[in-house]
Amino acid sequence: MTSKIQSQPWVQLERIEAFIQFEPVIVTLVLVLGAWSISKLLLRNLPEDRQRTLKGQFKNLGIHLIFGMVLFAAYHGLSRLPDTLFIERTVTYLGLATIFSGATIFVKAWRILVFEYLYLSHMRVSFPVLLVNLFTLLLSIALTAWIGAEIFNVRLTPLLATSAIFSLVLGLALQDTLGNLFAGVALQFDKPYEIGDWIEIQSGTQKWVGQVYDISWRATVLIGFGEEAITVPNRVMGQAQISNFATKYRPIMRNVQIRLPFDVEVIRAKKLLIQAAVSIPEVRKTPSPFVIITETTESWINVKLQYFIDNFGLQYRIADYVQSRVLEELNRGGIHLARNQIIIEKKSGTDPA
Repeated sequence: MTSKIQSQPWVQLERIEAFIQFEPVIVTLVLVLGAWSISKLLLRNLPEDRQRTLKGQFKNLGIHLIFGMVLFAAYHGLSRLPDTLFIERTVTYLGLATIFSGATIFVKAWRILVFEYLYLSHMRVSFPVLLVNLFTLLLSIALTAWIGAEIFNVRLTPLLATSAIFSLVLGLALQDTLGNLFAGVALQFDKPYEIGDWIEIQSGTQKWVGQVYDISWRATVLIGFGEEAITVPNRVMGQAQISNFATKYRPIMRNVQIRLPFDVEVIRAKKLLIQAAVSIPEVRKTPSPFVIITETTESWINVKLQYFIDNFGLQYRIADYVQSRVLEELNRGGIHLARNQIIIEKKSGTDPA
C-alpha cells in the first residue's frame, strides 16, 4: 500500500494575498510621485554633481518600478486562471517576488526623499552619505523583519534570544568596526565639522590638518595641503581635540611679524603695513587689518600685522603675498628692517698690564 503525499509550498498563498492589494501600490506610487515633484519644483537649481546623483537615483528607481508593476500585473493575471497545483505555486512565488520588489521600491523612494531633504537643508555645503546609508539600512532591516514575521511566520523574540551568544561573539569580532560606526553617527549628531571644513586634529602626539572630503562608515577622509588623502578612523575623531577653521561665523585670522628699527616712525610704519595688507585681494577688508606692537628693546620694535582671510587652504600663499607687499611698501617708504648689531667699544685709560 502506497500513500501519495502532496507537498505543500513553504509559504502559504493566503498570506501573500493579504499583502498584494491596490492600496499599498497606490501609497508607493504617491511616494514616488512626491519625490519626483520635489526634485522638479524645489531642487531645480542644484549643482551639476547633485543633479547627476538624483538622476541616477531616479533612473534606478524607475527600473525597479517597471519591474515591480510587471510582477504585480502578472500576479493578478495568473491568479484569475483556474486553480491547479502549478498555477497555485507559481502565483505564490510570483506574489512573494512582488512583495520584495515593492519593498525595494519603497526603500529606494524613501532614500531619494532623504537625499532631497539633505539637499534642501545643505544647499551650499556637502553632507556625508553615511546618513542616507544608515537610514536605508535601518528601513531595510525593519521591512525585512516585518515581512519575515507576517509572511514566513518568523518569531523574532525567540530568534533574538537564541542568538545572544552569536551576537556577543560578532560584537567582539567587529569591535573596532562598530566603534567607528557609532563614533561616526555621534559625530553627525554633534557636528563638530562638516564636509568642506578645514580642521586640525590633535590626538596625543599625532596631528593632522586638512579639508574634510568625506565621512564614511569607518573613517573621516581629509585632503591635506599637499593634496594627499588622510584617513582618520572615526573612533580617533571622537576622542581627539578638533580645531575647526570654517568661516561660517568668523573669518580666519593670520599675522605677519617683523622687526623695525627702534627710531622708526611707528604711526607711519603701521599705515604702510595696513596699506600693504588691504592691497591683497584675498585679504578681507572687513574686519580690516590692524597692527600691534608686541615687543620693544633697545635695538628694535617687534610689530605684528593681523589680517583676516576666508580660505584656510590658501593661507601660506596669501601670507607670501602679504609679506612680499609689506617689504615693497616699507622699501618705498624708506623704512628698513631692524638688523642685529654688535657694538664694540674701546675702553678708555691705560692697560694695567
